[in-house]
Amino acid sequence: MGPYEALRLSRRLGVSTTEFFARYTEAGGTVLQTRADDRGCVFLGPQGCTVHPDRPLACRLYPLARWTSPEGDESFGHLEPHPQTAGIYGTRGTVDEFLTSQGLPPYFAMGDRYGALYDRMVAVMERFDPSEDSERRAERRAEVDELDPGTLATALFDVDATVGAYCRERALAVPTDTDALVDLHLKALGAWLDALEARLPK
Repeated sequence: MGPYEALRLSRRLGVSTTEFFARYTEAGGTVLQTRADDRGCVFLGPQGCTVHPDRPLACRLYPLARWTSPEGDESFGHLEPHPQTAGIYGTRGTVDEFLTSQGLPPYFAMGDRYGALYDRMVAVMERFDPSEDSERRAERRAEVDELDPGTLATALFDVDATVGAYCRERALAVPTDTDALVDLHLKALGAWLDALEARLPK
């Protein structure tokens, strides 16, 4: 789960992103918690998804799987539906029609925006520690997966906290509009990376 998905869900629930991550996520804030009794999604109620209009990208995409190559090539596959999944499955329509009907274009657009920032972040971090290899990064990813539920691996995911701090430092009003919050979140993270890069040797 990315910052945009967390922001949408937090607004649906009437809480800050800080509280959302603390109450509803696990694996360092990257996935929704599951219930202890049946391992079902924390938002699955008797009548189905209780946050359906703002459900995350993975839920919107199901039963498709999406892969994006390092070069940006996109492909889709079909996941075997869970036996208890209600719905109608067939072969009519196109993948593009399905994606549009599920409201996925803005999620993909936000994924691209945050993905570009993530790539820049990795490049900056590699310059700070060029000796870290892909094996160590995989170990760190595994460590994130083992974090206690409600623990956030990086505060940078927390849109409200990051934007709030950025606005306080600059005496700016915190926007309430989701798109404006995302824009300012990305700007704040970009400023943080600018400051890190300024510390690197030329």
